[in-house]
Amino acid sequence: MMKKIILFFSALILISPVLWATSVNSEITGVRVYTNGAEISRKAQAQIPAGTQEIVISGLPFDIDPQSIQMKGQGNFTILSVSHRTNYLESPQLTRTMRMLRDSLEYYKNQIDIQQSLLKVYEEEESLLLANKSIGGTDTGVNVANLRAMADFFRNRLADVKKLQLDTRTNIQKLQERHNRVRNQINQTGAEQNRQVGEIVITTLADRAVRGNFEFSFITWQAGWNAVYDIRANDVNEPVELMMKASVLQFTGEDWNNIPLTLSTGDPRANFQIPMLSTWFLRFIAPMPPPPPRRESQELMIVEDEFFRVDAEDIYGAKAASVAEVAFIQETRTTTEYRIDIPFTLVSGNKPQIVEVQKNELPAGYNYFAVPKLSREAFLLAKITGWEEYVRLPGGVNVFFEGAYVGRSFLDPESTTDTLEISLGNDRGVVLERNRLTEFSRKGILGRRTTETVAWELVVRNTRNREITINIQDQIPVSTDANIQVTLEESSGAQYDESTGKLNWRINLGPSETQKRNFRYSVRYPSDKQIRLE
Repeated sequence: MMKKIILFFSALILISPVLWATSVNSEITGVRVYTNGAEISRKAQAQIPAGTQEIVISGLPFDIDPQSIQMKGQGNFTILSVSHRTNYLESPQLTRTMRMLRDSLEYYKNQIDIQQSLLKVYEEEESLLLANKSIGGTDTGVNVANLRAMADFFRNRLADVKKLQLDTRTNIQKLQERHNRVRNQINQTGAEQNRQVGEIVITTLADRAVRGNFEFSFITWQAGWNAVYDIRANDVNEPVELMMKASVLQFTGEDWNNIPLTLSTGDPRANFQIPMLSTWFLRFIAPMPPPPPRRESQELMIVEDEFFRVDAEDIYGAKAASVAEVAFIQETRTTTEYRIDIPFTLVSGNKPQIVEVQKNELPAGYNYFAVPKLSREAFLLAKITGWEEYVRLPGGVNVFFEGAYVGRSFLDPESTTDTLEISLGNDRGVVLERNRLTEFSRKGILGRRTTETVAWELVVRNTRNREITINIQDQIPVSTDANIQVTLEESSGAQYDESTGKLNWRINLGPSETQKRNFRYSVRYPSDKQIRLE
């Protein structure tokens, strides 16, 4: 009988050399975050027995891209295969933040239960007091002293019970509010964590028991980053500062604690997807319409032009320590990588972390721009050159001038030109007026033709203690009918675009200096027609 049992187990071992799997933990050694996705590098150790063995590395993101797994082993063993699977039975390990939130949620729930139990006791005591209001029997009376004593007792005790009920309800309300805040924070942090856990299964073969070291990496889509820029101008005599920041987000279910971080502008799928040519079909095409005239500079206007101050955290959210001086930049033909050389921590959740990537000073020219016909305010513009060398990704731009937050816009390197024009807001130190000159404005009729003449005076005053340059723009009408003739009679040296009717003056103003510019135009049209001028 014993011989049969031994033969049975021997056959079982020969048929199924892998009787059990060894489960090991791993730790993150570095993360390369792409704009969509992240490559996570990890390491693990395992005691590998002789023969064929399965090593299961668990606690990984559930959405690992199987094609992206790269595994390297160190030791006297052979890796036979590497596969990925999802474990639906094991819950993912909670992050430290999530554990604290869950503990707080449980604490407040217990406190609410205790207070609700006390409230029920007080309510039952009130019912007991009200049910026993009768003093003495129907055949026996009660003296005044006893009646007064019992009345005092009921009054005082009932008042105490009512106050205890009120205090308890207040406590319940406060605890419920705290419970709700923790619940909301859990939801924001990624409370409903995925109930699936990713696992990598390694099949090994060893002649004898050895200790194996594994280094591996994979792609997860539960992370990403986008660029955010700051443009700061402190003085019109100084260059502007362009700072690039990264807004990094990850919800892999695991906190990244003190890890080396690399930010990449590339596409992680390009690392393991083989390029394939498709058929190139050739056909006749229709001629393309002529492109619109190209502007000399790309104007980037902001949403808000008034100067006001805000808290920096209101703009960015969570902010990491400054790392702009320790970011190493590596470029290839198609991608740029920013390696952050100080440890980086990012909690898994829905709140992004801001990382300062690089800071550069760029040459800029400053001048003012005004359209008095539309606004009596002058806007300060900064014309920035050399920015395209440092901007690789589109992103929001926060604009600051003289330490004040001016507004926010968007910067797209694909759509802008060599010169970037930024509005730094309006400057009340430059005063503008637009006055109609009635003595030169008139209307006359000669035969069947009517002639109207309109004259304007533009006044600009510099109240600053420095010299400024301002471009002032106005306009005269442009005729769309051969019977309407528009003539510019005076322009005070303005550049005149006949096709658009625009007048442009470039004026240099010294401190406290005032200058004027006049323009006058006339319009001739049939007397039986009507037109509307200013």
